[in-house]
Amino acid sequence: MATETIIWTDGHGKEVSREINLTLNVEDFRGTPGYAQLVIAANRHLSIPTVERWLELVGVEVSRNWLYRRRWMFQDPKTVNKPGSKSDEDGKYARAVAIIRENRKMSVGRLSWLLRQHGITRCREWVRQHRCD
Repeated sequence: MATETIIWTDGHGKEVSREINLTLNVEDFRGTPGYAQLVIAANRHLSIPTVERWLELVGVEVSRNWLYRRRWMFQDPKTVNKPGSKSDEDGKYARAVAIIRENRKMSVGRLSWLLRQHGITRCREWVRQHRCD
């Protein structure tokens, strides 16, 4: 078991030391409110659906959304999380908006289909949100 010792001087001038445990057995926490979070922390390499299946098997009911909202706490510190989708990830935003501008009277569904015909995959919701860009 990995441990570290911390030492400090208390308010009475007395030196105090304590050992801090840096490892734990997640199974020791089964049935507690924090069990699901510990499973997430111990299995950062697994997908959310896999973690969700495991938790269901052991009788812990949490939503997939709950898991997604808490997973960030256990990510590698170098991970960059930007809110929402990546802007112009495929580099076709400008062309998509140009096509939408040329066909303003088309329905959202028809515009989505037209974009697909030009090799630009965008859902109806994306077209609706960017129709006025």
